[in-house]
Amino acid sequence: MEDTNPDQDVANTDDYEALLGQCLTADNPGFDTNPTFSPDGTKLAWLSMAGASYEADAVSIKLYDLVTREHTTLLAAEVDWAYSPNSISWSKDGTYLLFTADVKSRNTLCAIDASLGAKGPNGIGIMQSEGATTYHGEIAHNRYLTSKQSLTMPTELFTIEQGKKASPQQMTFFNTDRAAQTALGEPTEFFYQGANDETVQSWLLKPPGFDPTKQYPMAVIYHGGPQGSTGDDWHYRWNLQYYASNGFVVLAPNFHGSTGFGHEFCRAISGNWEVGGIDTIAGVKAALKEFTWIDKDRVVGLGASYGGYTSNWLNGNAPKDMFKALVCHCGTFDLKSSYYSTEELFFMETEFGGPAYTPESRLPSSPYNSYTPSTNLHKWETPTLVIHGAKDYRLVESEGISTFTALQRRGIESEFLYLPAENHHALNPQNSMVWHETVLGW
Repeated sequence: MEDTNPDQDVANTDDYEALLGQCLTADNPGFDTNPTFSPDGTKLAWLSMAGASYEADAVSIKLYDLVTREHTTLLAAEVDWAYSPNSISWSKDGTYLLFTADVKSRNTLCAIDASLGAKGPNGIGIMQSEGATTYHGEIAHNRYLTSKQSLTMPTELFTIEQGKKASPQQMTFFNTDRAAQTALGEPTEFFYQGANDETVQSWLLKPPGFDPTKQYPMAVIYHGGPQGSTGDDWHYRWNLQYYASNGFVVLAPNFHGSTGFGHEFCRAISGNWEVGGIDTIAGVKAALKEFTWIDKDRVVGLGASYGGYTSNWLNGNAPKDMFKALVCHCGTFDLKSSYYSTEELFFMETEFGGPAYTPESRLPSSPYNSYTPSTNLHKWETPTLVIHGAKDYRLVESEGISTFTALQRRGIESEFLYLPAENHHALNPQNSMVWHETVLGW
């Protein structure tokens, strides 16, 4: 059954006889998630979005006192902070709440006073800002166990002390020797002007053994979501180092719509899905202008989900011959056809202003028509590898089959990798190896 009403509420079920409990958030049409009780059981904290059916809305931290039955907002979305918490935990003494948030493409560990909130004297404390940090628990007073990863380091365990200026202490070294023996690219941030002449952040990786006198191909990797980001992390499906280690310069733009760069920047893509492609094109142009060691005749683009949509959109909208080849993994061919087959109807109705059958949706200006990749099929020329999983219910396999059929009928060089056991992602280890070998071969 399609999900047309994603509202999630927090309920207090301390009265066992009232099996359904007392709904604490019935007046909020948005998502309420991650409920967690204080150590003494007297308070309940959770994350809250205000907007109905918008899964990437700005996030607040809410608090309910089970004794006084009072509601408090500890962190007011968009008022107190430009970023959104994505997890929440209590300190053992109940005085602090710890949470992580995507801040400028880093998963940052933060702390906030559980009584005074963001407006307290300590405000929002940043405990760990580099790389991608996950919180696991408090192992001693104000000493916390975390895991950390980055673009150059697989996940390891660390401890960190609140209020201490000393660096986090690494506790495990599972991959230290292997990483030291692996040729890794050097990641840097590359900023350029994108849509509306606004600054766009991207990651740029040079291949190992980089020689500025040589010419290198460039792999442009655009993330899915579209509300997401390519972060400073060791991703096991879209690992930027895989392409750098195989001799590519890697450009990964965090286009308009990406999380971690302010709520307005994130919202800019809703109803305007072409902006990700526009920012990608601007990033390629900026990189080619800035770095003479990138071979303009060997630029390739690849992505999954919204990134797959972007590959198809670029095929009909990018400057001629900008891309030598494209990879579309579980991407959209036609927005209307994907609307009628997705299991997440609310998402598309929120992004595009309603269902795909309304009078407005039939207008040429409707996003369903103006931003669908199939509109410019007659302009497609770039060779494309299409990948799709049979168990993908977000963007069903017919979108991949349609993309491949269109390429074949247009006489464009193309291949189709069909994964019967996979869903929206290639998760099986053996299939992942086939996926990577096929993509690199293409």
